[in-house]
Amino acid sequence: MLHNYLKIAFRNLLHQKSYSLINLFGLATGLAMALLIIQYVRFELSYENAYPLANRLVRLTTDYMNGGTVDAQDAEVYPPLAAKASQEMNEIANFTRVYPIRKPTATIQISDQYYLVDNVYAVDSSFFSMFNYPLLRGSRNGLFTRPRQAILTKAMALTYFKTLDVVGKTLKIPQRQGRVLLEIVGVIPDSPVNTHLKINMLLSYPTMLSDFGEQEDNWNTNNTYTYVQLADHVSDDGFAKSLAAFTDRLLREKKLNNERVIGQKIGDIHLYSHKTFETEPNGEAQSVYFLLGVAFLVLVSALVNYVNLTTAKSLDRAREIGVRKVVGSTQGQIRTQIVTETVLLNSLAGVLAVGLVAGLRSVFVQMAGLPEGFTVLGDVFFWESVGVFLFISIGLSGFYPAFVLSAFDPVTVLKGNFSRSIKGSWLRKSLVVFQFTITLILLVQLFAVYQQVGFLRNQNLGVTIDHTLVVKAPVGANARPDYGAFRQLLLQQARVKAVSFSGTVPGLGSTQLATTTGINLSDAVKKTYYNYYLTTIDTSFIDLMGIRLLAGKNFDATTRPGFSDTTNRQLIVNEETLRLWGIPRAGEAIGRRVNFWGHQATIRGVVKNYHYESPKAAYISIIHMYSPSFNSFASVKFTGGTAEQQLATLKQIYEARFPHSPFSYFFMDSEYDKQYKADDRFQQVFGALTLFAILISCLGLFGLATFTVSKRTKEIGIRKVIGASTTNLLVLLARDFVGTVLISILIGLPITYVVVNNWLSHYAVRIDLSWWLFATPAGLVLLLVLVSIGGKTIGTALMNPVNSLRSD
Repeated sequence: MLHNYLKIAFRNLLHQKSYSLINLFGLATGLAMALLIIQYVRFELSYENAYPLANRLVRLTTDYMNGGTVDAQDAEVYPPLAAKASQEMNEIANFTRVYPIRKPTATIQISDQYYLVDNVYAVDSSFFSMFNYPLLRGSRNGLFTRPRQAILTKAMALTYFKTLDVVGKTLKIPQRQGRVLLEIVGVIPDSPVNTHLKINMLLSYPTMLSDFGEQEDNWNTNNTYTYVQLADHVSDDGFAKSLAAFTDRLLREKKLNNERVIGQKIGDIHLYSHKTFETEPNGEAQSVYFLLGVAFLVLVSALVNYVNLTTAKSLDRAREIGVRKVVGSTQGQIRTQIVTETVLLNSLAGVLAVGLVAGLRSVFVQMAGLPEGFTVLGDVFFWESVGVFLFISIGLSGFYPAFVLSAFDPVTVLKGNFSRSIKGSWLRKSLVVFQFTITLILLVQLFAVYQQVGFLRNQNLGVTIDHTLVVKAPVGANARPDYGAFRQLLLQQARVKAVSFSGTVPGLGSTQLATTTGINLSDAVKKTYYNYYLTTIDTSFIDLMGIRLLAGKNFDATTRPGFSDTTNRQLIVNEETLRLWGIPRAGEAIGRRVNFWGHQATIRGVVKNYHYESPKAAYISIIHMYSPSFNSFASVKFTGGTAEQQLATLKQIYEARFPHSPFSYFFMDSEYDKQYKADDRFQQVFGALTLFAILISCLGLFGLATFTVSKRTKEIGIRKVIGASTTNLLVLLARDFVGTVLISILIGLPITYVVVNNWLSHYAVRIDLSWWLFATPAGLVLLLVLVSIGGKTIGTALMNPVNSLRSD
């Protein structure tokens, strides 16, 4: 019996090639897109799952309070906080500090070679048990209990030593006052790709105390990531209440000042944390779940196509089923036959979908910014997802057609009266309305995404970032005397316009800025505790960056360095800083005195706000202090030449001046552009999904149009004989489809407005919701409908009426 069902199913699929191909391609495409997005979402949600204790690990962070409101959030805390919390809170079973060494990179010396290595941290010995890092080489006895110990990851050991047997070898970290000699005591596996805390090299935390100037009781600078392991059976709410009480005690003891300590489960960091000084740029939960929803809609659209075309074709099969019933077939047998066809088609679609996933994997990995090791076909969950989706697809796409077709009354069918079914027509129109409502919502959102990303890129940044090369400062005492010579050699080059030394440059992210709170005007009546960002610049920075000076004057050669001058510190601030201080106009700020870390400072100049970070974030309050030293970055502005020529010029002079320091550079416009990477990826993935949704909708509409036209071929011939034009026929046949889509537009536009407005609310700078943003996609949907049905309709209308009248 099963053999017979399959035989008939194959025969029906081959007999109706066009409908079978439309259903096959639609289902396969929808399933492939859903599977890829499911794997992407699963990866994004899997962060920290590699750690067995992940559900017990909490990162402590700092909230800066201004009165009763949170002014800023910092991912780092003070170094002694963890030990004190562990002593006073029974909820904490263990803790570790993770101190970043010279963000974003550290200079490492191996023999006589120098390298730049990122993700270098100093940690406590408890780190390895809390994060479950086993030792591939080395011993846990006395691990990280002494200064000047280092551990490498497997990849780093192989890269720089070509072997894992590196225990006992040494390396150095150059300092401005000599070098720190480190003994390698172990090798650990590489960090998981799905963790916020990626590691290349670790130092023992006692090294921070012995060689990096850190103090065990430092309550002044919070530059340390801190993680605590909760004791068994401690609830999240219980820990939060205990931590709040602990924070209150620190405030009373004057350890904290207008700050509070917050606990954050490490599993929430990647998608839900956007604090300053994060270890890496985090993802967006909103974007992840939005793409998951879109993938679901694409799959639903494919299923809608199947149900629509199957029920529409039921008119063709009605007579067949009527005959089957007359000769003795039961409803159960007919349902089994139809379900067999559904299973067969869905199985073929599943095979094709897996092929599409395999073919699109590399493109999708690059588009979504996933790691190269992102697995699809080798993941058991992927195949489980295929099975679940096929089961759901078979149920949803086969259940209704099977019951509809098997319920046909053979007497009515054989008399030819079934074609007048209003119920079936209403269902198909409802499904088309649903499908094109989805299409319209996605299309308007896609337009909004492209417009918003383009709007951000076209914003006036307040700085000129083109033709600017930035080089990282050398490390080591021997480099200091060459700073002045380095600048002069560059300025002697014909293509070099200006050179500036600064603590950071726009586009690098907040991790390069220092922060402080509690800076107020000396004559302020009420103290505030806003968060301010600090950086050092030289006399050339403002002009080189094209920053507009609104009032006062720039630093000059007579200005004393900001951090060393505590008696007459000079400041240049931006407009946002003035706003926080309550100064309405730039000119009124010049000469005003400010309380700055227990001393007095004078406002020397005011610059116009500029976007240190991308325009999607609000302006930050920046305080500039003077420093002529090449301690962090040198920016070189060129007037001409290719990028290769500019780079060659800078590299030649740098390596001549600083032969023992690795050359690390970036083009400022390229580095700034990285801030748009997350938006670009979302735009690309969302755009691809939307285009597939449109394609599936158009395929379904084309199938329905083909069926409708084929059923009215004889009517078209009669109308042509009595004088109807091709235009009249096109309007006649398109009227129902266009009316249905107009209903979709009326339903979809209000929904779309709410969705787009909510998405844009996350941007500090955003586009206006103008009427054309909605009218253009609506018009495009109508155009797609006309194109989808127009070809078949016009072709039939142009047929010889004699041939039309002969059709049955």
